[in-house]
Amino acid sequence: MPSVELDWPLTAPVLVACSAGSDSLALLYLLKEQGRRLEVAYLNHGARPEPAEFLGRLCSQWGIPFHHRRLRVDSWARRYGMSWEAAARELRYHWLRRLARARSALLVTAHSLDDQAETLLLRVITGTSLTGLAGIQARLPGVARPVLSWTRQELREQLVRREVSWIEDPLNQDPRFPRVRLRHEVLPLLQQLNPGASRHLAQLAEDAVELRSLLQRPTDLLSMSRLQFEEFLHQRWRDLGPAPGVRFVRRQAGEIFQALSSSQWRSWNLPGNFWAEWDGRRLSLGRPRELPQLAPPGCLWRFRQPGDRWQGRCLKKMLPAWGVPRRARDQLPLLVRSPDQVLAVLGFKVEPEVAGWVPEERSGLLIVEARAGDEQATD
Repeated sequence: MPSVELDWPLTAPVLVACSAGSDSLALLYLLKEQGRRLEVAYLNHGARPEPAEFLGRLCSQWGIPFHHRRLRVDSWARRYGMSWEAAARELRYHWLRRLARARSALLVTAHSLDDQAETLLLRVITGTSLTGLAGIQARLPGVARPVLSWTRQELREQLVRREVSWIEDPLNQDPRFPRVRLRHEVLPLLQQLNPGASRHLAQLAEDAVELRSLLQRPTDLLSMSRLQFEEFLHQRWRDLGPAPGVRFVRRQAGEIFQALSSSQWRSWNLPGNFWAEWDGRRLSLGRPRELPQLAPPGCLWRFRQPGDRWQGRCLKKMLPAWGVPRRARDQLPLLVRSPDQVLAVLGFKVEPEVAGWVPEERSGLLIVEARAGDEQATD
């Protein structure tokens, strides 16, 4: 039987994400028997009161804090154009992470080996990169999944042994969700072909984690393989902060990789209102941004206009000399004194007299030198 191990002090708080289902309830009991300082969080996606009442009574009996919140997923899914499942996941982790930080606790979830196998198959079906096969990570900053090597059946056996009942979520039987169909239709067929199918899929995900670490080793752009570049571009795109539900497009990553062998200027629109630009020497990624609000007396923040000047020289001619990407030139906030005297170009140039009013950032830009591998940070 696998063990439940946490690289976390025994007396430090642990926030267990629990739905009253068998997996998370088994994890809760196993951690309690270790003598850990526990708190429980339950996010209600529907209208069922039973799980919250069940967990509330259990936490009261054990004398541990219970955090409960209800969210209407449907409205968020419509707002961001996301599937119900994706919206529920985003909202759940947003709330759980914020709560864990507020409680100075480690967030712990009960993802199992079966969840890992389902995730891997789902990513293969919907489209993923090779490193996307890494699936669910056992440890991330602030988050641990200590029963990822346990099967769902092994976790249920722990509850049966303790004569503990659990509550089944009806959504886990709803065939509208692709994961549910994989769980009840596809994986049982694979298990008939090979009883170890789920474990083999989970092992593949574990191997992909090691592959990802190899692909993420520092190297300059022109020395990257296609897979390395796709991983690099995906991570940098995520660093710029896409909205929930926006997905990275591998096809575009392949187009950009091919362009690196050319000295011709190219530009691409990326998902989430981002863009990429290759000028034959540097790759730039960017996103539009709002203007800063605070300005010194007699000045204002705005975007570029005809006639703008920097120290008496035409700004239009100065921007290329400073290495400002072509796509960014009309999106960079400028601090201007009427009518056309530019005092600051956010992230590139600033006059000493207004330095205290200018944020130290590149305004949503990431610029990577092709040969030196020198990344200039985003905001």
